[in-house]
Amino acid sequence: MPPRLYLVLSRLVRWIVTHLFRVSATGMENIPRPPFIIAANHQAWFDPAFIIPFFPERPLIYTMAKRETVFNRAWKRRLLPMIGVFPISPNKGELDEQGLRTVYQVLDRGGVILMFPEGRYSRGRALRPLKNGIGYFALQAGVPVCPVAVRGTDEMRPFRRIDVSIGAPIMPDVPAWWELSRRVTSMVDRVRNAISTALSRRRA
Repeated sequence: MPPRLYLVLSRLVRWIVTHLFRVSATGMENIPRPPFIIAANHQAWFDPAFIIPFFPERPLIYTMAKRETVFNRAWKRRLLPMIGVFPISPNKGELDEQGLRTVYQVLDRGGVILMFPEGRYSRGRALRPLKNGIGYFALQAGVPVCPVAVRGTDEMRPFRRIDVSIGAPIMPDVPAWWELSRRVTSMVDRVRNAISTALSRRRA
């Protein structure tokens, strides 16, 4: 059961984004049953505010943030875990041991994690190459990846058009006899193609 604070903030954020922006959200029928991973392109730090409200309130959707820059105040260290944000200390794009453990614990409990596999902001530019971690997580946890494409958050102003497209889940069903690296590459490519296709479609 998500904490009451998470539910209140989720509903408040949904009200704000749907009243202060022209949000077009499609594909909610594609959302799989938990556990699963949400993989989205990343244009700005507030992207989660335009993604999480369009997913079911339960279970709580976890996100990750850098320990050094986000969890740098005592009040943040107390508040952020209550709304599903957990700290990571990435090194060259790879998660630290504690971050890895948290990801698998959440998925093992039937939870949902929102990830931005580009690893940094694209800020309206073309989709960056995705980190392999998204493929490893999906394969090793045996969970689907729900691709999400977001457009319009690179320039924030009231009543701006924001498009959120939720794609069909990508199952970790690559042939088991393939080498792990090949299976990971296949998963990553499928996720990237799904997001890229949705972004191109929204431009039309």
